Amino acid sequence: MTKLFKFCEAGLNFTFKISGSFDVIGRENIPPNVSLISVSNHLSIIDPALCAAAVSKEPRFLAKKELFKFPINIFLKFYGAFPLNRGKVDLAAFQWGKSQLSTNNKSVLIFPEGTRSKDHIIKRGYNGATLLAIDTNSILLPLGIYGTETITNYLQFLFPKKRVTVNIGKPFKIMNLPEKKNKKTYDSITLEIMERISDLLPDNYKSKRVRKSEKDFIYTKTIG
Repeated sequence: MTKLFKFCEAGLNFTFKISGSFDVIGRENIPPNVSLISVSNHLSIIDPALCAAAVSKEPRFLAKKELFKFPINIFLKFYGAFPLNRGKVDLAAFQWGKSQLSTNNKSVLIFPEGTRSKDHIIKRGYNGATLLAIDTNSILLPLGIYGTETITNYLQFLFPKKRVTVNIGKPFKIMNLPEKKNKKTYDSITLEIMERISDLLPDNYKSKRVRKSEKDFIYTKTIG
């Protein structure tokens, strides 16, 4: 792991230990010694750092290119971020994700919603994580984060207004793919990914649409 990540992880864990306001549930679900794609809902600017600290693998994540301005761009690059052009297919970001997953014990963190939820309710996801997982045959690790929606700047995490929780679900893989795949196929897989994330959240963070259970999933299967 990079020295900066170790320092930041230790700082975050110490801060929340002192304040008693940070919980991580399900660390036993993290597969050891393998790289994987972590997928999470998104509520706050602090989410990437908290998810990285919870999973405790060397983090890699995509951040909107607008954030890569001096001086924060220096921190982002050292912490493992790569600029993403939102709103269009970004082949450079996709290739970068593939390269990170080819090395051992890293976590490529993706927020499928593509942006923070303004009302803290989980939204539909984009297909980026789905396509990357299929292309690399990677394990996916679902994360449900809640309590960070009141953190609107980096200083507020020192004294969060709500208890912050990262709930780590069981890892899964994409399986049973048809020979001919199309956008409808990818949309269905992404919906299953979002359902798995939603299952890790309290009811008031979930959307009102009907949710599937594990037995109803067609394209994703829990492993381990």
